[in-house]
Amino acid sequence: MRHHHRHHHIRVALVNDYELVVRGIERMLQPFQDRVRVVELDVRDNPRQSVDIALFDTYGHAHLGLGRVASLIRDPHVKYVAMYTWAVSPDQIDQIKAAGVQGVLAKSMSADALVSALLQIASGHAFFSAGFRRAKTQCWPGSDFGLTARESEVAALLAEGLRNKEISAALWVSENTVKTHLKSIFQKAGVTSRGEAIVRLTRDPGFERRGEPSLSGASSAAKRDDQ
Repeated sequence: MRHHHRHHHIRVALVNDYELVVRGIERMLQPFQDRVRVVELDVRDNPRQSVDIALFDTYGHAHLGLGRVASLIRDPHVKYVAMYTWAVSPDQIDQIKAAGVQGVLAKSMSADALVSALLQIASGHAFFSAGFRRAKTQCWPGSDFGLTARESEVAALLAEGLRNKEISAALWVSENTVKTHLKSIFQKAGVTSRGEAIVRLTRDPGFERRGEPSLSGASSAAKRDDQ
């Protein structure tokens, strides 16, 4: 006797060090719970329960967070790891593939396209977005006072205490590009010095690294930060 397989959802953990970032992806995926169920929001630590995919958002991580990615790939709770990012170069793609990542997803893709890509990855097929472009509709730390996505990433590393040369290396951009972004960040944040900018950013809830002691929401099995 043949059994008909019911359509079932895949289990996904969202991973990033900023609560605003994982909350944004959670909201984006919420209408698709019949296919993609967000079971954990992981701020700092790795998933505590078994998931089909750990979707790692590269925001705020130096060198695309490849060290963190490696720990997710080794984690027995995680079947596949996918990266979610604004931009990636061919050289970076080679490093990512060598690390064992199953997919790299462009943040500019629609929610429908993101869900389709996650389903493909969960079925064991690799998915690497063909193109990357800036989106203007998503939320990131500092977007409320006009920072672009790239300015926000520079600001996050500035708030962590990185110098221009370190930010340049972390984001694979030139120091001149970093200086241009910082000039714009200072103007939009209404500050005139690096020190003032750091104070402004560290007081902004959006730039609060690791969020609150516990995360809840659509996920009933949210991660808890035990420190």
